[in-house]
Formats: sequence, C-alpha cells, structure tokens
Amino acid sequence: MKDLKNIFGLFFLLAFMILPQIASAEKTDWKDDGYNFRRVRTVVVFNLDNRANLSHVGRPIQMKLDSSYFDNSRKLKCQVLTEDQARRMLGMPNASRNELKRNLASIADAWIEGGITRWKDSSRVVPARTVWEERKRTRQIRDRWGNWIEETYYETVPVTYPPYTVYTSDIIANFEVYDAATGRAIFAREDNRSRDDKDAQKDMFGRMCNSFYEDLAKKIK
Repeated sequence: MKDLKNIFGLFFLLAFMILPQIASAEKTDWKDDGYNFRRVRTVVVFNLDNRANLSHVGRPIQMKLDSSYFDNSRKLKCQVLTEDQARRMLGMPNASRNELKRNLASIADAWIEGGITRWKDSSRVVPARTVWEERKRTRQIRDRWGNWIEETYYETVPVTYPPYTVYTSDIIANFEVYDAATGRAIFAREDNRSRDDKDAQKDMFGRMCNSFYEDLAKKIK
C-alpha cells in the first residue's frame, strides 16, 4: 500500500510539472434580447482581423487561424458566405468594407466580424524544491532462529526536484454579429484565455471559434 501511495504521489507531481494547465478561460457575451435570431437565413463572415499584429508568428499559423475561423462557421444552421463571395455577388470587388456593409442587406440577413486583439507569450521559472517522500528499503537481519532473512522497511527522505520553466500563452478574441438591414450589433463576445503551455494560442483560438459558432447556431436554428 505504501508503494502504491508513492507511485501515485510521484505520478501526480510529474503530471503537474509536465502537463499543460489552464490558468483562465473567460467568455463575456452580450446580445440584443429583442432581436429575432431565427429570421437569419444567410450570414456573411468577414475576413479575420488580426488586430494583435501577428506578423511574428509566421504565415502558416495565420493560415491555420483563418481556417479555424471559417471552417467552424459551417456549424451555423444557415447559408454562410465569405467576404470574397459577397463581393462577387454584389459586383463590388474593390469597395471598402464599410461600403460593402451598406449593401449587404440585398444578399444577407447578418454579418460576422472576428478579430484577435491579444497574443502574448511569457514564461516563469519554478525554483528547485525539496519534498519529503517515503522510500522502500531492505536489509538483512537474523530471525529468532539465527537465520539471515531480508526485511523490508520504509524511511522518509528528502527528494530535491530541479527548477523548471513554465511557458504561458495568452489570447483574446472578439466576435461580433450585426443585422444587415440596420447595421446594428445583435450579438458580441470577448473570449479571454490563458494556458500554461508553449505556443498554444492557435489551438485555443480553434476552440474559441468552435464555441462561438456553436452558441450562435443555437440562437438562429
């Protein structure tokens, strides 16, 4: 039983040291309670706005972010158009985004804007630490008849674990939905996440998009 306790204790300590830990995950929503979301049948998803300036992460990661943003829009229970598709349908390939918005009501009921406003990497060093743990020991002793036998016993000893570095990934994304006829905001979300892991933002953003589109789909189904 003591061996089993030691094994489980060591397992949980290593898991704490190695496995990524979520530090925080917070979603803040707002919606227009008077808006009839069920009337939405066609939505335009505007290109992702990387307001956090992601030039340092590389083009492949930016492409992955764009894919997560658009691919998850398929969860909506309606027709989904990209910004480029909307431009072609309206014959406005070079129009500004604001001009495009003013004309969307003829082809769509709503539009979606999404952007990444924070992308931060940081780290901290967890110092070396010493903990007391039980260790199994054996020794040779004589039994009452004078025979040598092996005896098992346990002793508590100090065990020192070396320092290690914890990397933290932070990301904030915003999603906004607008009524195409009036240009009025009808739903908005800020998703703020932090995870003790290295370069984890792209995967966190995928989960953010999945959560946003799933929740919006429930409103317009």
